[in-house]
Amino acid sequence: MRRTAVAVAVATCLVVTGCGGQASKSSSASSTGTSKSAAPQVMKFGEERTGKRGVISVGKPAGYDLPADPQRSKELTRGAKFTITVRNTAKKALEASAFTFAATTNGAASVSITDAGKGIGDKLPADVLPGADRTFAFVVALPANPAEVTVKVAYQGANPLYWTGTA
Repeated sequence: MRRTAVAVAVATCLVVTGCGGQASKSSSASSTGTSKSAAPQVMKFGEERTGKRGVISVGKPAGYDLPADPQRSKELTRGAKFTITVRNTAKKALEASAFTFAATTNGAASVSITDAGKGIGDKLPADVLPGADRTFAFVVALPANPAEVTVKVAYQGANPLYWTGTA
């Protein structure tokens, strides 16, 4: 968990610009600080992050009943559902395939749950047209005790964004 926190802190320090498909301009950035105009790269669940091309939010975790899966570790007994919304404020469509979504639990890669019939997955369901938004549910399997969860959202070659908290 400490390694993840340090990695997130270092990534935050290295970033000068971010998000929503916004390309980094940090070739002259110092690894010991960020520009005062730089937007945050790490948010709490429920916060929105505005970038040049849009707004992204990862909602606060909600409980989710995990489907039976004999392949999943017996230690992962509960689910957390995060509602992810991408709003396009640009004049061009944001391609769904340009986004990636991933999570860690207590510093290790999370097991994500997919169920297309219930709108649960790890991908946007379709491109986001100008002026529109797309929402989907991102579910991860968690241990019985509260855990530190970080959801990573990346768009094309832009610096990734992180939402973190306890679930």
